Amino acid sequence: MSTKFRLLKYLILVLLVSCKSFQEPQCTGVKDYKMTKLDMTGISANVGIGIKNPNNIGFSVYRSTFDVYYGGVYLGKAKTKKRVFIEANKEKNYYFTINGKFKDVSLTEVMKLVSGGGNGQLQVKGSIKAGKFFIRKKFPIDEKKRVGL
Repeated sequence: MSTKFRLLKYLILVLLVSCKSFQEPQCTGVKDYKMTKLDMTGISANVGIGIKNPNNIGFSVYRSTFDVYYGGVYLGKAKTKKRVFIEANKEKNYYFTINGKFKDVSLTEVMKLVSGGGNGQLQVKGSIKAGKFFIRKKFPIDEKKRVGL
């Protein structure tokens, strides 16, 4: 009888906790950008994005895919390498490593970037997959920042 009672208490607790409202986390912008590799085959960079999580529970940002543009030139798809955990009730910069391959980009555009394209506007478009346990949601992202290569 005691195991049934414990199971009932646990089930009621789970139901009450799941009724709590969930506030959407806020992206406060691109805070840091460091290019680690740029050559004829692709690009690799570490991007610091400010995220404010007003909830009492943390969540994970799973592997996501983005379209990357620099100075209006489409550089290709970029993918995050690993999962990042977002802490509860904090505003913090989280770092994502993105890798992109130059597909459907002309050789002259790549040469312009590699030979010192100067300062241009980096644009990242796509969606971030975030969640906890089996619950996942996509958040659209369209961030722009002026950076130098």
